[in-house]
Amino acid sequence: MLVPRSMSGRKVGILGLGLSGMAATHALDAAGAHCWLHDDSRAAPDHLPAWAQTAHWQDWPWDGLDAMVISPGIPHDHPAPHPAAARARNAGVEIISEVELAMRAAPRARLVAITGTNGKSTTTALIGHCLRHAGVAASVGGNIGDAACNLDDPGPDGVIVLELSSYQLETTPSLHADVALLLNITPDHLDRHGGMDGYVAAKARILSALLPDGLAVFGEDHGPVGRLATEFVAAGGSGMTVGADDLPANARLSPALAGPHNAVNAAAAAACLRHLGVSEDDFAAGLADFDGLPHRMQHVAQHEAVTFINDSKATNGVAAACALAAFDSIYWIAGGEAKADGLGPAAAATQNVERAYLIGSAAADFAAELTGLVPVRLSGDLESATHAAFADASAATGVAGAATVLLSPAAASFDQFENFVARGDAFSAIARQIATTETTAGGAHA
Repeated sequence: MLVPRSMSGRKVGILGLGLSGMAATHALDAAGAHCWLHDDSRAAPDHLPAWAQTAHWQDWPWDGLDAMVISPGIPHDHPAPHPAAARARNAGVEIISEVELAMRAAPRARLVAITGTNGKSTTTALIGHCLRHAGVAASVGGNIGDAACNLDDPGPDGVIVLELSSYQLETTPSLHADVALLLNITPDHLDRHGGMDGYVAAKARILSALLPDGLAVFGEDHGPVGRLATEFVAAGGSGMTVGADDLPANARLSPALAGPHNAVNAAAAAACLRHLGVSEDDFAAGLADFDGLPHRMQHVAQHEAVTFINDSKATNGVAAACALAAFDSIYWIAGGEAKADGLGPAAAATQNVERAYLIGSAAADFAAELTGLVPVRLSGDLESATHAAFADASAATGVAGAATVLLSPAAASFDQFENFVARGDAFSAIARQIATTETTAGGAHA
C-alpha cells in the first residue's frame, strides 16, 4: 500500500465508495488521517478503518476539512459539479483524486504515466508485462486493475505503471513521471470537460507531470496530440512520436495485439521500455507472449471456422474502427448508449463487415448511419444479435472460409448493462455456450 504519511492528522472527506474511494480510505487511515465517507448510491462497508466514519457530505466538518477525495466518476466541474464538490470549492477545500494520495506517499520507484482516449489499458498492461518479463519489479494500476493507493512501492529499481483517465489527471496535481505516454485524443467525455478544448487540456496535464530528465512518447503526429507534441518539443521537452513501423526489428506482435492501432501501442511501449533500460530482446520476448486484456479484442470462443471476439471496451467509434480494421469477414454487433458523434469513424471502416447486428438505444440511429454501407439487422438485445450473427457467419464459412463474430459496440453500455465489463461477460458466456453446441444451421436474415 502507498501511504501518504503527510496526511497524518488531517481531516478528509471521501466522496464515492467504489474501488478508488475505499483505497483512499484505507491509505488515509494507515497515515493517521480522519475520514468522513459518503456515497449517493452505495452503502459503506460494515467494518471501517479506525479513523473513518460515514456521514452525509452535508454533515462533514467543512470548517476544518483539509481535502476532499472525489471518485473519478463524480463530476467536480462539468457539466455541473456534485453539490459536495461545489461546497468544497466554496469552502476552499482542495479537491483531489485517490491517485494524488498515492503521489503524496512519495514512492521511490520510477513512474510511467499513460493516457489517451483509446489503447491506454492495453499499453499499460503491456508495459507492466514486459517489465516483469525482463525481471524488473513492477506495480500496475490506476484506471486499470487496482487503485493506485493499493499498489506496493517496488523500490528505486522498480517501476510503477499507472493508467490515468482525464478525470484523474485533472485532480492529481502532484503527479510526476519518468515517462509520460499520450497515445491519442479523439472526442470523448466532452460533457465532463466542457467541450473538446477542456478534454485536450485535461489529457495534456500528463506532459506537465514529466520530470526534467523524463521522456514523453506520443502516439500520433496529427490532431491535438500532434500539436501538443510540437509545442512540447519546441519548449525544450524530450519527446518522440511513434508509429506502427517503429517497433524493434526483432519484435513480433502477439495474437492479442491484432490491428495497426496495436502496433502503435506496442511501439509506444517499446520507446518507454527502452528509456527505462529494458533491452530490445527482453521487450520482444514479452511482446510475443502478451495475452491481452479482457474485453479488448479478446478471443473468447471458436466454433469450427467462426471466431468470437469480445471488444466490449470499444465504447466509441474510434475504438470500434480499430477493431473493424483488424479482422476479415466480420459479423459486427454494435450499439448501446451512443456517444455524441454516433458511430463516428466506425461508419467509414466497414469494408470488412458482412452484416451489422444492432442493439440497445442506439440501434435505429446506427442503422440510419449504416444505410447503403452494410446490411443491417435490428436485433434489440445482445443474445439475439449473437445468435443471429453466428447463424449467418456459420452459413457463410462454407463458402467464404473463416468468419468473425465481433462485439465492438461503438457505444456505452449503460442502457442495457451496468458497464462494459458486464456486457463483455454476457457476450462471452453466450459465445461459449454456442461454441459447445452442435453446428447451428443458419442463413441470411432480412
